[in-house]
Amino acid sequence: MKKGQCKLCLKHKELCKESHIIPRFLYKFLMGENNSLVFVDDEKVATRFNGEYEGGILCKKCDSEIIGKLEDYAAKFMHGKLSSRLENIDGEEFLIIDRDKNYNYKKHKLFLLSLLWRSSISSRPFFNQIKLSRKDEENLREMILNDSPGEPDIYPCFLHLPPLITSPEGDRGFHILHMQTMSPITAKNAGWEICKFIIQGMNFYYIITKPTGTKVEPSVEKNKISLKFSTLDKQSELFHQTIEMVKNHKR
Repeated sequence: MKKGQCKLCLKHKELCKESHIIPRFLYKFLMGENNSLVFVDDEKVATRFNGEYEGGILCKKCDSEIIGKLEDYAAKFMHGKLSSRLENIDGEEFLIIDRDKNYNYKKHKLFLLSLLWRSSISSRPFFNQIKLSRKDEENLREMILNDSPGEPDIYPCFLHLPPLITSPEGDRGFHILHMQTMSPITAKNAGWEICKFIIQGMNFYYIITKPTGTKVEPSVEKNKISLKFSTLDKQSELFHQTIEMVKNHKR
């Protein structure tokens, strides 16, 4: 292992050869066979992602005891048997998780913020468009290091699932064509700064800045998570964007 300054604890230590920026488990199909939602298309795909990783950024203690524990929680929670329900809110369908004893706001929020922070400090081309200000990077670093997620409206997180569709047999679930993965982007406009990740068709939105006085209702709250389902129109647009990205990719 080479020595250097760990980007999380800021101490001079031996650094890990590989630290995940996006962990492997996020590339697995959403909600496995133990959950109430099933996958409409059971076609087997040969390609599987191992996650995005980078060396020389974290010491072993921060990688395993801080980031690793957040990932362990998120993997068990997201791929476990969720206690959830479908709810229609203002004409849109949501998956609500508010009675699950395994939900931990602090760990869940910090895991999501760690994805954003790791992406911003990464030098990998995949994350070129996620470059936060030094102040925001430092705020996130301290929140993760100090196990302090802040209130839900501090760096609020919004989560959207792929569209729910119905198979000829009447099952409702996700289709493989709606589960793309793309490089994350940052959008800035009229006082807003929003980072967007698309991983296996699941959309992660982080509001970095917003106009003064603007109120938001994030997906990740202290007592519940509200997961909105994307529409087929939006997912179709994403599918075509993915095709163009692959066609224009320079090897």
